Amino acid sequence: MTQVWEEEELARKGGKKFNGHRGEIHQIVWEHARSVGVDIRLGQRVSAYFEDENGAGVVSNGQRVVGDVVLAADGVRSTARTIVLGYEDKPKSSGYAIWRAWFPSDELAKNPLTAHLVVDGDTHTGWLGPDIHFLAASVKDGKDFSWVCTHKDEADVEESWSAPGKVEDALECLKGWCPEVHAIVRATPPDRLVDWKLVYRDPLPTWISPKRRIALIGDAAHPFLPTSIQGASQAMEDGVTIAICLELAGKEKAQEALLAYERIRYERVRAAQKTGETTRDRWHKADFDKAKSEPKAIKLPREDWLLGHDAEAHAYAVYAETVEQIRKEEKGVPDVRSLL
Repeated sequence: MTQVWEEEELARKGGKKFNGHRGEIHQIVWEHARSVGVDIRLGQRVSAYFEDENGAGVVSNGQRVVGDVVLAADGVRSTARTIVLGYEDKPKSSGYAIWRAWFPSDELAKNPLTAHLVVDGDTHTGWLGPDIHFLAASVKDGKDFSWVCTHKDEADVEESWSAPGKVEDALECLKGWCPEVHAIVRATPPDRLVDWKLVYRDPLPTWISPKRRIALIGDAAHPFLPTSIQGASQAMEDGVTIAICLELAGKEKAQEALLAYERIRYERVRAAQKTGETTRDRWHKADFDKAKSEPKAIKLPREDWLLGHDAEAHAYAVYAETVEQIRKEEKGVPDVRSLL
């Protein structure tokens, strides 16, 4: 399976696509934040969140840090969810885990079975099987290589979420697969393979704390399965949206800004989350006989509503009407759309 840009897609989207490591995006964001004077403190473990009517803060390494609002981006293991919900919710196993590997491509370049994946620049290739899929990509002009394999997992969610992977376990799981895949796995340095449990949490009724001073964003608010290919993208959309809401609201209306952020983002995120399950099922439960004659049956769905969205323009466009509706509801005036 490969990603193929068809003529109509090229005309509509331009066919732009880049392979890369998320660390490179982190570096770009880091450098920009530093350039505009953001105070970044690494190695700070947050042990508690707190809020009152006038502000919110965190306790980090014994120090209280206070601000107008707190944006909690502490991931799928989020502890900030407790202050939002009023109780601790537990993650649940999705029934799957994912092997992840990243390593230099030197050995792959020497092997005739795999050289074509790295010697001519970056590639992205996938293989599907019953209830399993394997994706591989080269980056940095073919110099580095990564692969992931989503597979069934019956281990209890209370166990470690990640553990060193074993090449022999992956090969056993992929027994009978094509020689290319086996060659990729065999070339993987043992210390570069991890087995990561895929967990999920039930959708939250709200992402905003009771006093409206703490907001969950990213995986803390809405964990994504890897097959959505949207976890990082939706977190960035969250960040863009909340920044604009705070900009337009101003300091005195910061609480209202958090409510507007949630209202603008909530339904879009719920729809995007569902794509993780639908794409996984499309691949893992595929009719492979049908796919031979109809390759589109296993094509990665990339809908315009998902990829063509401009979060910045959208937030600016709908902020005023969103705030107006929030104010009406607080006065007891229902949203007429909810009555239709």
